[in-house]
Amino acid sequence: MRWFAFLFSTRFWIAVWILVLFVGLLPLPPAAELVILVGCLSHTVWLVRGRLRRAAQRRSLTRAEKAEDEEFRRQRRRRPLPGDASVPPVRGELTWH
Repeated sequence: MRWFAFLFSTRFWIAVWILVLFVGLLPLPPAAELVILVGCLSHTVWLVRGRLRRAAQRRSLTRAEKAEDEEFRRQRRRRPLPGDASVPPVRGELTWH
């Protein structure tokens, strides 16, 4: 386990932000309130961006798998499996043009 893996856990950040918001209820100077607000907004943007990136990756992976399946089916329709009796064997000499 990595030393700083807890930084990426949801429970840790929920606890931190609850603590920060309770500290924000104290009479603080405007600069401290601004730091809390900027930190909360930047962390929210980071979380949303990560979720959107994962959704895009999932969507592209699904598209790639679908295209791969279609390509496999197309190739399979084009040339039958060896031993398949549905296509008659070619007789006679083949000429190349």
